[in-house]
Amino acid sequence: MPLTDVLPGSTLKPTHRPDVSILIAARNEEATLPNCLRAISQLQYPPGTVEVLIGNDSSTDNTSAVAATFINDNPDFHLIDVTESRTGLVGKANVLAQLAWRARGRLFLFTDADTQVPASWSGEMSQQFVGNVGIVTGITLPQGPTLFHKLQTIDWLYNLTLAHVLSSLGIPVTAMGNNMAVSREAYEQVGGYERLPVSVVEDYALFKALVGVGYEFKNLLSESVLAITKPVDTLRDFLHQRKRWMQGATDLPAWIVAGLYGQYLAGPLLFGLFLLAPVAAVGLYVLKLFLQTLVISFGLSRLRQTNLWPYVLLFEIYQLIIGPVSVVFYLLPTRIEWKGRHYS
Repeated sequence: MPLTDVLPGSTLKPTHRPDVSILIAARNEEATLPNCLRAISQLQYPPGTVEVLIGNDSSTDNTSAVAATFINDNPDFHLIDVTESRTGLVGKANVLAQLAWRARGRLFLFTDADTQVPASWSGEMSQQFVGNVGIVTGITLPQGPTLFHKLQTIDWLYNLTLAHVLSSLGIPVTAMGNNMAVSREAYEQVGGYERLPVSVVEDYALFKALVGVGYEFKNLLSESVLAITKPVDTLRDFLHQRKRWMQGATDLPAWIVAGLYGQYLAGPLLFGLFLLAPVAAVGLYVLKLFLQTLVISFGLSRLRQTNLWPYVLLFEIYQLIIGPVSVVFYLLPTRIEWKGRHYS
């Protein structure tokens, strides 16, 4: 697409090519979008080198008006109302595909409308693209005032620290769509979201495709790319979120899937083992607690989140309860609900 074209259905104007395009899909995010855009506007980059594309995904609230008001004073920000499907895509994948089609940067940075990135985010993520690196994942933690929110924070930190450790060993695990960077070259080589299998976890589908064609990956565990997102407030939303993630996890290598189920079902499995071999069960449980605490300690230290230590012990109780409940809910024949939509 010529750079001199005015892009239909957007506020983009003819201009030079920016280095980075930040893509944000927004659906019914009138409450969270202002903080997201405010954080983006505070990124450290030279004027004109970054464009921000906000895709309004058929919102039924004031998301579009909120975005329009914000971009009036921000010439690098552009609002695109997405009302049609691109090559049969639906939901977030459709919005991101259309934003990527309109984007002009050599790098695509992805975040969500309920996420706030640090000022160093774009610069740090961009610097990682050396050699054959095609995709970089940052670290995101939910943040909220309640105990349930704090335990979600520890949950995310534990699992994302594990993902970082495995990635450092060269083992591809996954990516985080609310804190992710992809080179334009890599994105176009796999055909973008239009060529990927339909998935409720579009970030992992893209990650898998890029790794599949030989691109290298990086998973950062650093305060300089630590983004903050909104936790879920209710058990119902939490279970639907987990069901969506577990559905996407079925494409992971079998040993990782087995490990995830082992983590979720640790309580019942260890209890069953205790009835047969009490000493072995206690030994395995102590080992589990030790390794779990070691991983969490490493993550807390690297991210300078040591204020969360008081919730680490409660996290074990949380895991023993929420793990089996999540598995049972995943196995129920109910459709996934997310952002006001239903997914098979």
